[in-house]
Amino acid sequence: MPRSKVSAFFSVLLVFVSGAAMGAVGYRLYAVKSVASVTNPSNPPKKSPEEFRKLIINNLKESVKLDDQQLAELQKIYQEQHESFDQIHSKYQAQLDQIHQAAKKETDQMHDAYVVKIKELLRPDQVPLYEKWQADRAADRKRHQQQQQHDHPDGKGRPPMPRPLP
Repeated sequence: MPRSKVSAFFSVLLVFVSGAAMGAVGYRLYAVKSVASVTNPSNPPKKSPEEFRKLIINNLKESVKLDDQQLAELQKIYQEQHESFDQIHSKYQAQLDQIHQAAKKETDQMHDAYVVKIKELLRPDQVPLYEKWQADRAADRKRHQQQQQHDHPDGKGRPPMPRPLP
């Protein structure tokens, strides 16, 4: 083979290999970022309050070198704190539920007034279409609400109140 054909062959081979290498590096960076965003180490999964309390107590036990009696007293203190926070949460949760019910009643009344105004705006042939549209939206809201109640353990469609750190 003449020299120009050999150098052309190696040039094409070099371009091909460098393209493959760049593709592999790019894919690797993309895959690492995708996995990192799913399992973000800066945002680890939340621990339950009991797990977090055990972690804190064990950390304190090792750091301060607590003996068994001190450890038992510390666990008792954290249990009392937990119960106190539960009492406070229960006390204010009833008030929050009342406020939520009152707000829902007012917003429902306001919604009903808007529905009347919208129906007055529509022609008689459009009213059944509007009512069907409303029924479809209500069914969607109900499905969404059921999904939220399924996703959240308190069964009220909202996440549980966060507990303060021990």
